[in-house]
Amino acid sequence: MTSLRKTVMGYVTGLLIFVGVAAAVTSYYFVKYEVNSFQDNALHEVAMTAGMVFRQDIEPRIDAELEDQLVIQIWNEAQQPLHRSGPVVDIPLQPELGYSDVTAGGERWRVFRSRDAGHAIQVSQRWSAREEVAAYAAAGAAVPLAVSIPIAWLLIWWAVKRVLSGLGNLSSEIGARSADAKDALGLTGIPVEVVPLITAMNSLIERHQLALETQRRFVSDAAHELRTPLAALQIQIDNLRARELSGPSRETAQDLLDGIRRASYSVNQLMTLVRADASIESEAEVVDAQALISLIAAGFAPVAEAKGVTLTVQSQPDCALHVRADDLRLIVSNLIDNAVRYTREGGSVSVGTRRLDDSLVIEVLDTGCGIPESAIPHLYDRFFRAAPVDIDGTGLGLAIAKSAADRSGFTLTIANRPGVRGVSGQVAIRLDQGDVAALSPKAA
Repeated sequence: MTSLRKTVMGYVTGLLIFVGVAAAVTSYYFVKYEVNSFQDNALHEVAMTAGMVFRQDIEPRIDAELEDQLVIQIWNEAQQPLHRSGPVVDIPLQPELGYSDVTAGGERWRVFRSRDAGHAIQVSQRWSAREEVAAYAAAGAAVPLAVSIPIAWLLIWWAVKRVLSGLGNLSSEIGARSADAKDALGLTGIPVEVVPLITAMNSLIERHQLALETQRRFVSDAAHELRTPLAALQIQIDNLRARELSGPSRETAQDLLDGIRRASYSVNQLMTLVRADASIESEAEVVDAQALISLIAAGFAPVAEAKGVTLTVQSQPDCALHVRADDLRLIVSNLIDNAVRYTREGGSVSVGTRRLDDSLVIEVLDTGCGIPESAIPHLYDRFFRAAPVDIDGTGLGLAIAKSAADRSGFTLTIANRPGVRGVSGQVAIRLDQGDVAALSPKAA
């Protein structure tokens, strides 16, 4: 994944470095050219005056650095030396008038030779002195630029961060949205270049919501349409069973009644699923977790007793949670329903709560048939059933519980019990300030 901010700043940093280096090199060569022109002119001027003034007693005398000193040589018509000043370097008299480059004493020299009626004059200067002047001048031009590059980098970084802050806010807004959010994404503070992308996303959200709404309406309408004929069939079968029937007919009527009950249960589950998918967010309220668990378990007690399953609620200290009670009730109900449904006669189901780090865990343990390992990744898929075929079910219970858990920010975990036959169903509720109130004993 590529960071837009890092990419932009990487290009900007490389560009600033390239511009700085290019400016320094260009400045060096431009300054060197100008210095050479100036120094050549100085050599010419010195040569023009050296023939008239070469006395040693001129005052004041200022001793320059050795590298900056010029070598002035004057010969007579017979090429006998008349005057010499500057560093002691043997620079021969050049055969041509004007400028030339000479290597003497292991150094390169810039030489200018001139003459008058009776003298030959030659003025020489080290090339290193010229390059030093050019380097200092270029450095003087490059240093301010080098200092300005970090400042420019910081300003550009701030500007990029400010421009991209709108995208950061948009990312936070998208991350905080629920799966069923219908409001369009805001365009405030979004760069103009990104507006078409946001507009396309809003269009996609609208189409997605329309498709979901159509699906929910279909499931809801189908469930409503099925409830009436199923209720009528159940009444008719009850009336039929009330009559005197032979053994096979009575068994057939009982099978029909069981089938109608399963179908009615499936329709009720579909209706519950539609309501869960609709994400109707109820207001959070203070809930006594232990009292809620006991109340839900009491509703399943007759079913457990009829199956010969022992249903127990572990005694825990009373604790108050600030949650959406409907979602928590839906999750715990499905966990207990599955545990009782998939536990054979003589088995047991235990419901309790415990504190784990910064969470309250509501746990439902059973001694049922367990879950095949291959089925665990698909437990929350709709209409998926991992239980034996002889146990009634719709494959919707855990899908409904997962939808409610995701909506309320709970963590739902279904797994086989380690070392014991059966399943452990857990719902973990964080005890932080933003979601659930701190676990605390109820006031007396």
